Amino acid sequence: MRARRPWLLITSICALMAAPAAEAAWPEKPVTITVGFGAGGTTDVAARAVGEVLAKHLGQPVVIENKAGAGGAVAATALTKAAPDGYSLVANTSTTMTFDPHATSLTYTVDDFTWLAAIGEFPEAYIALPEKGWKTLADAVAAGKGKGLNYASTTSIDRVVSALIAKKTGTPLSAVPTKGGAEAVTQVMGGHVDLAYSSGAYIPQAKAGQVKVLAVLSDKRLPSLPEAPTLLELGYDLASVNLIVFMAPKGLPADIRGKLIEAFAATAKDPKIGDLMAKRSLGETVLVGDDLTGTMRAHSARFKAMIERSKAQ
Repeated sequence: MRARRPWLLITSICALMAAPAAEAAWPEKPVTITVGFGAGGTTDVAARAVGEVLAKHLGQPVVIENKAGAGGAVAATALTKAAPDGYSLVANTSTTMTFDPHATSLTYTVDDFTWLAAIGEFPEAYIALPEKGWKTLADAVAAGKGKGLNYASTTSIDRVVSALIAKKTGTPLSAVPTKGGAEAVTQVMGGHVDLAYSSGAYIPQAKAGQVKVLAVLSDKRLPSLPEAPTLLELGYDLASVNLIVFMAPKGLPADIRGKLIEAFAATAKDPKIGDLMAKRSLGETVLVGDDLTGTMRAHSARFKAMIERSKAQ
């Protein structure tokens, strides 16, 4: 028995030495990014462009799949059940993770995922016809005093934001549901509504002077439309930031997380990604790793507070 012990020791040492090498080999197969929305939308197009560049930095193919449903929540929920091995990722909108859990019955929170990167921001804004003569949303609200305004609505988020603006100013804002940002722009340009909320479809018309941006919902002004104020600047103490985010299951090993974050950071710097952001009217916001984790938690807390304020009498 004693004669075998040195061999057992040697075998154990070899096994320990081999372990780091095996970990260093990640990824050893294609990485799948599941998009929480259907093919052809902005999130899908962005994810495919990111995936193409990301594959070069990972040294493995990146496969894009679509799992639409419940505004991205179906894909997010499925990710909570996936193995935390770095091969299963999801591309989604940040508000699916920061707003929806507070507004609907979902089984996840922002702390149930590993946050890798945010690449691109939807330029949410209130718009109106220039002929109205309104320079900012404050002008529109003042004009609607006593009679109210109607606006083309696209999301439950804009209804919460609008309810808070109405509560603060005393001017009722009545939502007219639409199927998306493009329809909202059409409604306002056709004179069917006083205002419209859009997450980015309005950018070409705004640059052409066909619509006026009264307020943007982001934390800061849009580089593409620097003259448009934020809701924060107008004194409403409101903001809604919606990013395109890439995430992994909770419990992702630190070394794999590090490699993915490094690869996403390098991907975001690729000129192809910058060109895509411009073509899709997305803000060039980039956050990775711990910066994104902190941002997601902050946005979640802000939306929770906004929803509670909107419900309060």
